[in-house]
Amino acid sequence: MKNVFLVWTKNQARVESLLEDLSINLGDFKVIYRDNSTNSMFKKLLNYIKFFILDFIVLLKNKPNFVIVQTPPSFILIAPVIYKVFYRKVKVISDTHNAMTRSPWKDRFGTSFLFNRVDLICVHNDVVYESVKDEIPFKKSNISILEDKTIDYEPTIETYSTTNKQAEKEINVFFPASFNEDEPIKEILDCAVHNQDINFTLTGNAVKLEKKFGIAPSDLPENLKITGWLTNEEYNRKLMDCDVLLGLTVFDDIQMSVSNEGLGAEKVMVLSDKKALRNIYMSGAIYTENSASEIAQSIREAHRKRDVLKKEIKNTKKSKESRYKGQLEVFKTKVNMKG
Repeated sequence: MKNVFLVWTKNQARVESLLEDLSINLGDFKVIYRDNSTNSMFKKLLNYIKFFILDFIVLLKNKPNFVIVQTPPSFILIAPVIYKVFYRKVKVISDTHNAMTRSPWKDRFGTSFLFNRVDLICVHNDVVYESVKDEIPFKKSNISILEDKTIDYEPTIETYSTTNKQAEKEINVFFPASFNEDEPIKEILDCAVHNQDINFTLTGNAVKLEKKFGIAPSDLPENLKITGWLTNEEYNRKLMDCDVLLGLTVFDDIQMSVSNEGLGAEKVMVLSDKKALRNIYMSGAIYTENSASEIAQSIREAHRKRDVLKKEIKNTKKSKESRYKGQLEVFKTKVNMKG
């Protein structure tokens, strides 16, 4: 018998960071990742049907006490909800990412039905909680807050050499991007064009960049590089070697993976001036409006104040770890009280 964590994507940093604490508090978990990376709606539909069957088989085989499900998509809840009809003792928990609380996922057919049949809805920060606590299908008594756990980065000198860093007059910025509409990508391009002393390195797929934003590789200035897919080691090297880590979003309620990684690595950060980010990272970052001029100004400010920020982020890290432990206790209590 082993608990199950269902995730319909290739990998998820939040899941990996929570696994140890979830296992200690609820028992061992088997994580099931399923690659749903296709832009074809027909292929997605076929995947949903296939994944439902495979998930149901996993549940029958493992007979879990707890099933945690990463949403969206909301359809991932179908197999656990049906399984719960036959095995009533199982607790089904939705690890509800922010996209689930907005259209189109919030308004999808069947979402309300499915969410009213789970035992607990877990949201990722207090801003999301305040926005959904009184809404259907989110019931206030059925919601818990659990932020991402912050993982310490402990790079070795051999792995993360700083001998090849740019000259002091230049600023190296690392921006882990996915090229989705919730990122101010065109503003970053404009910022790079008008600030040649700032070197930008962005993750993400150049084909997606052109498709989503109409920005071709030939449109990119020399001081902006697109890495494509990175291994974990390559990603960590970029993270540790940059002068300033950049995390930008257009949404007010998002706790980004990059900001949590930056906290763990105790990096100098510039984040979008959004409510959730300010609540979580407090004085441990510089906050910017999502315009080219403001982004450039904030990057320069962060670089100039880097020694002060490095001290502040240590305090922020301790505060967040304490808050996370308290949230975990409440989460555990709510899970065990249901049923």
